[in-house]
Amino acid sequence: MTLFQILMLGASAYFGYKIYEHIQTLKEPEDNPSKPTRTADSFSTFDSTSLMEKADDEVIAGNLDKALAIYSEANIKEPNNGETLFKMAYTLGLQERYEEALEYYNDALSVDPENPFSHLEMAYIYLKNDEIASARTHLNKALELDPDLEKAKKELEKLNSKV
Repeated sequence: MTLFQILMLGASAYFGYKIYEHIQTLKEPEDNPSKPTRTADSFSTFDSTSLMEKADDEVIAGNLDKALAIYSEANIKEPNNGETLFKMAYTLGLQERYEEALEYYNDALSVDPENPFSHLEMAYIYLKNDEIASARTHLNKALELDPDLEKAKKELEKLNSKV
């Protein structure tokens, strides 16, 4: 071995020993109840309400894919929120992804069965798919929940005039 190789071996041994000493002084992390655990909120600085507002702005701007991504994040932060599920369904409907939209409307109704707008939007999707009986059922339910829905009344009158 050359003198240089011996010096390098000594330096490597020295630094290896120092790393070993450092590792020996490390302590296991303690369970600290005052220290918050990581939750879904720790992934983003926004809460679900501000995410919903941001997604609403994206829908208005026409960025539907981006809006869906933001609504999805809001849904992760606050699962089973009827408003979030409704807005995801509505956005999917705007993209003409009707089957997915109907699934989200059903999820929204399972959380908030008193939302007439979910029924109303489902009725529009069923009308577009020429499923008149389902559309009529949801229009009637929307009117039952909110008798002041003029759009639902007009659509129901159109349906009844067809029969």
